[in-house]
Amino acid sequence: MESQFLPIGSVVQLKNSTACVMIAGYLPTGPSRPGYVWDYSGMKFPLGYVADNEIYCFDQDQIETVHALGYQDQEQFAFIRSMNYTAEKIKAETMAREGQNQQ
Repeated sequence: MESQFLPIGSVVQLKNSTACVMIAGYLPTGPSRPGYVWDYSGMKFPLGYVADNEIYCFDQDQIETVHALGYQDQEQFAFIRSMNYTAEKIKAETMAREGQNQQ
């Protein structure tokens, strides 16, 4: 993957939005776009988790501004290196499986 994943807890503003989202997870899938693996899942900041239908899935290129970075330490740096290394493989495998299921 070309860009590095932001750490959990990072607060971002998405393009065409005035609300901020806190990154809560990586590589989610969802019913709104079957077979697609997003870069991130997140929740409206500062509210956090409110309901399942208020978890947002988005990609790196949808981020307009990074307002705050989440906590980073050696464990997080190692995890991100691993994520960068395997993210494209995970996305490709998931999309291929979904494509086979639709046939």
